[in-house]
Amino acid sequence: MHSQSHQTVAIIGAGPFGVSIATHLRSAGIDFCIFGKPMYRWRCQMPKGMFLKSEGCASNLSDPAGRCTLAEYCAKNRLPYGEWGSPVSLEIFTRYALTFQHELVPEVEEIMVTGIERSGDGFELWLANGRTAKAGKVVVATGLEYTAQIPPALARLSRELLSHSADHSDLSRFRTKDVTVIGGGQSALETAALLSEQGASVRLLVRKPSLAWNPTPRTTPRSLYERIRYPRSSLGQGLEIWIYCTAPMLFRYLPQRIRLEKVKTMQGPAGAWWLKDRTAGRFQILSGHSVQNAETSGGRALLQTACPDGRVLNLTTDHVVAATGYRFDLQLLPFLGQTLKSQVRTEHYVPVLSSGFESSVPGLYFTGLASANCFGPVMRFLDGADYTARTISRHIAAAWRRNGPQPSFHSTALPKCRDF
Repeated sequence: MHSQSHQTVAIIGAGPFGVSIATHLRSAGIDFCIFGKPMYRWRCQMPKGMFLKSEGCASNLSDPAGRCTLAEYCAKNRLPYGEWGSPVSLEIFTRYALTFQHELVPEVEEIMVTGIERSGDGFELWLANGRTAKAGKVVVATGLEYTAQIPPALARLSRELLSHSADHSDLSRFRTKDVTVIGGGQSALETAALLSEQGASVRLLVRKPSLAWNPTPRTTPRSLYERIRYPRSSLGQGLEIWIYCTAPMLFRYLPQRIRLEKVKTMQGPAGAWWLKDRTAGRFQILSGHSVQNAETSGGRALLQTACPDGRVLNLTTDHVVAATGYRFDLQLLPFLGQTLKSQVRTEHYVPVLSSGFESSVPGLYFTGLASANCFGPVMRFLDGADYTARTISRHIAAAWRRNGPQPSFHSTALPKCRDF
């Protein structure tokens, strides 16, 4: 087990953000330990046959040299890849991400952290194997774990009748079942399509009056005017989203009301362009319907749904999948001690972060969805990992140079990417 001390950074989570941060800390010569199951969400909480919503150019993990990209991995392994206009399969991305982790961060400790509290000028961590560890700084990189959101109207249903879209890596168990999917975004649409393709009888309940679809990326050359007027970023075309992707450090200076609204609505619920043909006419889509109440009836779920014309529609189904998104709430992180949570300044349940992703508790950092209110909607996507990793590693290196103690310079050389 890696030796931990007050000169160590503890990274909680071994997904794309956590592993990317580890590569940058190593390059900066900073001692670290990283806990978690590598790419767990991608391996165990996403359904087989899924494709990423992000384009190939926006589906990279981050290493300091920028050489271990998805494009390089696919080229070396003769796998299909496109910067734009070619969806990335979950299988290929997971293979790439696990190879990245194995080659660049092999020391991931597959142990869950069960508790964290302040200890002197650092932190003490309790591990699932009964051991403890000490760290000078802690980076929370748990991704979407603990953030699945289920509407209160569904709360009375049992786990046998209700699940979140994040609960499934294999949807084949619903073959021949009647399944109702709730939601209008990519997760809902793709879950419904996969269920239908695997033999389930599917209906999709969408609260909004119509579905939204992302436009097909243009792969033909664009004029100079088009490139200036509608600059292309990793998350699409348009000046506003381009600014959010290229300058997340500026987002935190916007007024709170605008920041919260942009995080909620920018790149909001919509289906990927390549998914449209797999939904039209394949299953029932009820737009403008919202679930008001749900209860068990004869071993099945009975949904009371408000219709656009004001009527109440009663639907009976074998299972309900809530593809209703994710919301970060600091209080739902089970490994952070209550005393520590009470010391973190929050804004609508989300930590308020400095320009270096540091919370009001010195040495405690948050990433991904937990950082979106401060750094913008790009932090909800894989593409936010690069800016996050570079910024946090620089911030920690500068803090230790300024305040001491000096980090342990164990090895600044990154391992070779043999499979890239």
